[in-house]
Amino acid sequence: MASDVFINRILGLQGTNFEVVDLKPFDGDSGFEFTLWHKKEGEYECSGCGELHSSYYDRRDIILKDLPMGNKSVRWRVRRVRLQCHCSHGPRAERLCFRGSNHQLTRRMQEYCADLLCTKMFTVKDVSRLLNLDYGTCYKIDHATLFNLVQHLHVPHATNISVDEKSAIKGHKYVTIIADVDRGKAIWTSTGNSKESLDEFFKIIGPEGCAKIKTVAKDGHKPYVASCNEYVPHALQVTDKFHLVKRLTETVDAARREMIGDPNNPNIKLPHGTHWILRHREENLQDYQLTKLEHLKKNNEKLYEVYLLKEKFFYIFEYAPHQVDRAAHFLSHWIDEAVRLKLKAVDDFITHLVYHHHTILNIIRTGLTSAVSEGINRKINVIKAMAYGYKNIQYFKLKILQRCGYLQPGSHLITHTMSQ
Repeated sequence: MASDVFINRILGLQGTNFEVVDLKPFDGDSGFEFTLWHKKEGEYECSGCGELHSSYYDRRDIILKDLPMGNKSVRWRVRRVRLQCHCSHGPRAERLCFRGSNHQLTRRMQEYCADLLCTKMFTVKDVSRLLNLDYGTCYKIDHATLFNLVQHLHVPHATNISVDEKSAIKGHKYVTIIADVDRGKAIWTSTGNSKESLDEFFKIIGPEGCAKIKTVAKDGHKPYVASCNEYVPHALQVTDKFHLVKRLTETVDAARREMIGDPNNPNIKLPHGTHWILRHREENLQDYQLTKLEHLKKNNEKLYEVYLLKEKFFYIFEYAPHQVDRAAHFLSHWIDEAVRLKLKAVDDFITHLVYHHHTILNIIRTGLTSAVSEGINRKINVIKAMAYGYKNIQYFKLKILQRCGYLQPGSHLITHTMSQ
């Protein structure tokens, strides 16, 4: 008798109307199967309305997979009944409080699977192999767990935020990621990269949260600009340094292609690998690369000037916040030098500088960098690589908040119900 009570406690059956009546091996002694029957004095609870019944319509055995014991798999053979209840026109299965939702698993097996997926150490495929579960089952458990958590996610009020877009699925489908620069965490994700995508975040935090925002770091995406102008007109909009440097590098590369394709100079030839040298800072070049740079100086002086202008542009980031006027003068002087080159690629970059002149100088005023956003982007790239891409954008957004934000069980930010 004592052993029966002990087994029932191990399986978490105390307080239920089921008890273990048999234990036997299965699959050639590779696992254990517990047989569970109703207690003699047990009553049957309707899974629809919760009403208790003393009789049943019919009964049959179902198999539930439970937590493994060491290297032995465990399953329960449960004798479940169906009831004739007034809440349904036909027989309805009884409620099993220990069964997981929508899976042939015990509740504690489902919760253990969800805990493993929330540790950030395992992928869905890893947990599927570890627990010998179907991949689709693990995916549904993970998706449902994260979806339930996000319903109670309290988005923290931030002072300095960074806004960026990330490709989710091939075919120009994006997600907008809002990060708290001070905390270094992603605090919200929205589907798409339109004005409405960023509007969603501002509506969630409300007027009180919008009033606390002082700076918004972003690229020059016009929908984001329009959203910030509407909801946080008082905040300083700061051009994202990473995107500005990326655009500068692409300008140098476009200028190289423009000069090579120039019909007035058909004999322009560049040493192999020159396009990579033009992308790097001079201080990071090796000796053999510096030799190629000297060759470029002798044979294509105009392209070499483009390279020097690129190197010179980085000096703007060395100005302190109290030197904004000097930075503005430096930028104007740099534009005057670049105009003399008369290259379309360079002229397009100059147009970008003129249009975003004020937000570029805000980089100096605030001292903000894009390190947080780029760190989060690198993590997202790892998430996508580990999963070999995502077909479900909603699930992708939830994984970003889990791996790069606060979407974790027990987090102090999972406290208030979020208004959808």
